[in-house]
Amino acid sequence: MRVLGLNMPLIKPGDDLSDMILKASGQVGGLKDGDVIVVASSAVSTAQDRFRRLGSIRPSKRAKLLARRTGLKPEFIELVLREADQVLGTTKMAVLTLKGGRLCANAGIDTSNVPPGQVVLMPSKPNQAARAILQALKQRVNARLGVIIADSHVQPLRLGTVGQAVGVAGIEPVVDCRGQLDLYGEPLRITFRAVADQLASASQMVMGEAAEQVPAAVVREANVNFTERAKTSPKISPKRCIYMNSLKLAKLLKLK
Repeated sequence: MRVLGLNMPLIKPGDDLSDMILKASGQVGGLKDGDVIVVASSAVSTAQDRFRRLGSIRPSKRAKLLARRTGLKPEFIELVLREADQVLGTTKMAVLTLKGGRLCANAGIDTSNVPPGQVVLMPSKPNQAARAILQALKQRVNARLGVIIADSHVQPLRLGTVGQAVGVAGIEPVVDCRGQLDLYGEPLRITFRAVADQLASASQMVMGEAAEQVPAAVVREANVNFTERAKTSPKISPKRCIYMNSLKLAKLLKLK
């Protein structure tokens, strides 16, 4: 498997990402059958014009309260409250939220790589956005392709970010390994491979987080299952999550 970064011009609101990806793919010999294109969520958000000016936001009383707890600007907190599906807690410089079935800080709102005084929200309907990019590419390239929209993600008790797939099209994002035999001939009982997340993380090694201007990557010769409609989803309910369930149980035991 190879991961090949695509250098692009600075993306602006309204830009056609599929066209920019196709032109940039000339750097790696064009798009080939079996390629998976990973696109930074910030690039998709920019093309969708998901910027917000903090100066235009009027914070609520709750936002002001959480701002004092976190040290973040009340206007920023107000946007977090509007964007989050659920607020779970706060810590210094962060609000822990659920957004689109993901556990993430600050509802995924980003303050980096944006004009002064602005922030950028997560892409709107990321799976649909990935599907739109894929369909546009396949109209011009006769090949099996996949598209992943990737965002940075912080894991519990780990320093630093890894990639996470927030939108997927054209491939199965998760592979069910249950029933396969391990080295000792025992069947796997609970193992799923988060293929889309793994490719998102691998791609971030070449895409970077700062001023690299590599907002997309081509993953070539990856062992993925191409599909028109995925049978699996990387999202699970909080009830099935070992972190959410364990923390909830610990809180209940503490209360007792």
